[in-house]
Amino acid sequence: MLTRNLVCAVLLAGTFYSTAGAALAQDASVKPHVPLQKTIGVVTPTAPVPSLFVLNSAGATLQNDKLTMTGVSANSIVFADRPVRSAGHVTTEQFIRQWDKDKDNFINDPPNATISVVETVRR
Repeated sequence: MLTRNLVCAVLLAGTFYSTAGAALAQDASVKPHVPLQKTIGVVTPTAPVPSLFVLNSAGATLQNDKLTMTGVSANSIVFADRPVRSAGHVTTEQFIRQWDKDKDNFINDPPNATISVVETVRR
């Protein structure tokens, strides 16, 4: 009988000990949602970013080192990968106006270009 009472007392003390530790434990605090710091659609003025441009046209000729495009699209695509990732559109007229703006203009430093031709085959 004494052994039985002793076993019950030890079990009861163990139960109190384990539940007391659980009662003192705290749940991990849930951090509130923080909205994004940058608002989409708002332009932040920065220094000029080296960018690449895509100009589309209906036709083109290449003579010596001169590329002449015909039927050029009214809008051009502009994008940059590093240091700033950005992309957008600019009117081709605005893009052409910038060709001779600064000392790093296209006359003094002609741009590199790649030509991609998509031909529709009619059968």
